[in-house]
Amino acid sequence: MPADPIKAVFWFLYWLLRVVVRFYWLPLLAGVIYESLLNGLIGGGITLLLGLVLWVVLFAALRVVELLRGVAHVLATVEQLQREFSLVDNDPLPRSSEGEPRDEPRVVEGTIVYLDEKRRERGGQPGAN
Repeated sequence: MPADPIKAVFWFLYWLLRVVVRFYWLPLLAGVIYESLLNGLIGGGITLLLGLVLWVVLFAALRVVELLRGVAHVLATVEQLQREFSLVDNDPLPRSSEGEPRDEPRVVEGTIVYLDEKRRERGGQPGAN
């Protein structure tokens, strides 16, 4: 189950739809038997027909949801691959020659360690970032 509440709701609805589609024949069979006993063969046949139409609609909805989940998974994989194999260099620091070490280490902007180092360099001024 996903940690994000929105994704968790969609995950729950997806699995609920899967369970309903898989076990729909139980309430359908019970309804057909009940209607057959109450209204004869015609009532059972109509209940069976309507039940099968509803099952086809639920099955189609499940297939559409599975297709959309597959597309989202492929898009997430492509995005991840693009990030990993990006040909564009997003390094804001200028490149020095290969043999020389850089003056500043590469630090992710906004980290606490980076901010503390900058404060120490400026003389500990609390308002200066």
